[in-house]
Amino acid sequence: MDDKKIKITRNLRVGALDAEADTELLSRCFVDNGYLSQLLDVDSPESIILGRTGSGKSALLYKVAVTAQKSVKLDPNDISIRFLEYSDIIQFFDALGINLDLFYRLLWRHVLTVELLKLRYDIRSECDSRGFVDSLLNSFSRDLAKKKAIEYFNEWGNKFWLDTEEHLKEITKKLESDTKASIGAAYSGLSLTYAGVERLSEGEKVEIRQRASQVVSGLQIKKLNEVLDLLSEYSFSDPQKKFYLLIDQLDEEWAATETRVRFIRALIEEIKTFRKIRQIKIIAALRKDLLDLVFDMTRDSGFQEEKYESYILNLTWSPEELTRLVELRINEVFKSQYTKAPVTFDDIFPKPRKGGGQTSMDFIIERTLRRPRDVLQFVNESFLIASERERISWRALLAAEAQYSGKRLKSLKEEWGEIYPSFDDTVEIIRGVKATFTKSMIKDAKLEEVMMSLNEGKLDDACVSMVKKYYGASGAKESDVLIALLSCLYRVGAVGIKASAGETYIWSYVDQTSASRGEIKRAEHLKVHKMLHRALDIIADQHEIYEAEALD
Repeated sequence: MDDKKIKITRNLRVGALDAEADTELLSRCFVDNGYLSQLLDVDSPESIILGRTGSGKSALLYKVAVTAQKSVKLDPNDISIRFLEYSDIIQFFDALGINLDLFYRLLWRHVLTVELLKLRYDIRSECDSRGFVDSLLNSFSRDLAKKKAIEYFNEWGNKFWLDTEEHLKEITKKLESDTKASIGAAYSGLSLTYAGVERLSEGEKVEIRQRASQVVSGLQIKKLNEVLDLLSEYSFSDPQKKFYLLIDQLDEEWAATETRVRFIRALIEEIKTFRKIRQIKIIAALRKDLLDLVFDMTRDSGFQEEKYESYILNLTWSPEELTRLVELRINEVFKSQYTKAPVTFDDIFPKPRKGGGQTSMDFIIERTLRRPRDVLQFVNESFLIASERERISWRALLAAEAQYSGKRLKSLKEEWGEIYPSFDDTVEIIRGVKATFTKSMIKDAKLEEVMMSLNEGKLDDACVSMVKKYYGASGAKESDVLIALLSCLYRVGAVGIKASAGETYIWSYVDQTSASRGEIKRAEHLKVHKMLHRALDIIADQHEIYEAEALD
């Protein structure tokens, strides 16, 4: 760095915490872990970017979009799936207990086909749409092997330019009309609604369920199989042209949980199916906890999770990669003021005490779940504390830790709210414990207090369910409740576990994502993650007290 003194100006940041608001720095400071080339390789099966909140999924999708020659992004919020939840015909099928997974796959296959054709032929109007279909019909109208595909394009060709929501409504209307036709004149007066099913006798329900099930099983899925074959041969046959359809925001509340997990499962199945078209790749970003929820709620007989492994790209970050990320961003944000020499992390952050000791970067990283958002948040908090100063001191770093720790606890509540809505009460079981503790160190009074809060609340998850069993007739033990609570805390990354004296601690964000009841039961020691020490008033281990005193 040159002789000119630097200054941490007010509101200095190393970037926003979400990719959508951070595109400028992201473009200049992208750290490639080797994942980008895998996603851009259409022959590589990895199509589902999997990672926890803040691990860089959206950033990676953004980089694919700006790197690829032809790509389009599909936002589930724009599809307006919610209309299906209030649709009479969907409620009619739900009331009859008919599985609509095939219907959801049909919807996705149609949407994905249309979006890819729009991308390939730049279809923006009814005229563009008709022109594409006419050229297709001229080429294959006499090809009997492609009859069903031609029928499909004849039916939908003049509507390809419509919005996705309009397509879904059109398909849903067709489901309703086909169902009416199948039920026949005998039930012509039947209202195809939830209330209509309620008025049927059990015998009538059985008969109508059988007929309605035939409608679902007879959907155009086979016709669309031929459509994929035709697209592969006619539209996406040039090996020099590659097309990418990118799907993000699946984690957001674009539909109720039950509908959303069914749609995501259908999307995953269709991503696998579209792999037969070699020149295209559909890439979706998904949180790890949401994928677990999808598989748990849609698991059917014969389900084998390992069949999906080759399609999944797990995002992980090493300490070295996180360090590189911070270094690049610090240099970039100071570049506008100081251009003669690069500004490094060590120019801003405190150095270890004389005689050795922990570096400030190690101090930051061990208080994260090893993902970019955590590190950037800690650095931003440090800048805020040290505003208008030339450097960040160890005292400022410790002050920033307190602010950061509270925000990390809040973020965990938000991240895991869908799976563990009672997390706010559950996490109180470790408030005030020692940094390294055993199950026996959790006082009975503390456990009872948390259990009462969970029992009295209106939320429901695995922790609440176990507490209800304890207070109910099933007779669960206090130890069962404690294991359930600790299993939750392990899964979210709040605690790590150590099975025996000779083993190391394992963490959900580094090792296995969840711990079984037996593993929690056998755990000799547990450790609270340092990111939560300040927020939960954790009592530091003795060597950490000495370390903090040395840094002060």
